[in-house]
Amino acid sequence: MKKIKLFSLIFSLLFCLSACHTDAPTRPTSAEKNEPTEAEENATILKKTEDRGQDYLDSFIFFGESTTYHLKSRGVLSGGRNTTQVWGADNGTAMLDRDVTTLRIRYPETDELLTVAEACARKKPTYLLLTFGLNGAPQIIQHGEQAFRANYLRLIEVVQKASPNTKIILQSCFPVAENMDMSRYSLTLDQLNEAIRQINKWTLAIAEDYDLRYLDTAEILSDKDGRLKIEYQNGDGHHLTGEAYQEILSYIRTHGYQ
Repeated sequence: MKKIKLFSLIFSLLFCLSACHTDAPTRPTSAEKNEPTEAEENATILKKTEDRGQDYLDSFIFFGESTTYHLKSRGVLSGGRNTTQVWGADNGTAMLDRDVTTLRIRYPETDELLTVAEACARKKPTYLLLTFGLNGAPQIIQHGEQAFRANYLRLIEVVQKASPNTKIILQSCFPVAENMDMSRYSLTLDQLNEAIRQINKWTLAIAEDYDLRYLDTAEILSDKDGRLKIEYQNGDGHHLTGEAYQEILSYIRTHGYQ
């Protein structure tokens, strides 16, 4: 009788272990973990499309550093040097820091001084192209990804609140050329370009995490060594020629928002 009870107990334990193993949860998929799938990650980077045309380009507002503001001075957008598509402060540049959301830009259609959020609430742009990372690149790297991300998200969030239907595109910042004056820097030219590439990786990660789009125009401006092509700089090693801007605008038109 004791043997029967012992066998019965062993059988019960084995059945329980088998049932527990069968019911064990499988490893969650990317979708179940709310992580982006490979297809979703690929959709973040704007790929080559048909030429979307001038109307598509005219639906953009551009905001960023001096390399963005010079779209106006080069006269490459509709309206030439009188274009209303470029936003910036009176000094022609902007820093991606804690104060970026309170920065007063010159709203080109009325000449008022507004914050970016106020301008977005007024304009409701279809597309807003943001380009940051070259200004203070060594300091950005020193402060780290989380500080860079936090400052970018402050800007993104006020834009989305002011104009929820605006499609935000984050553009890669551009490399610098071999004739860049590095006397003010504590790193070499190639180290600066490596810092810029790291910042662009952080920018792409932000776009992936927040369902934005990323425009990798740096790829068409870079030479084989990862520097700005010498023919695309206007003499100081980092500001761009009209030809370079035409290449960027063509890239925007042929890498349409998907």
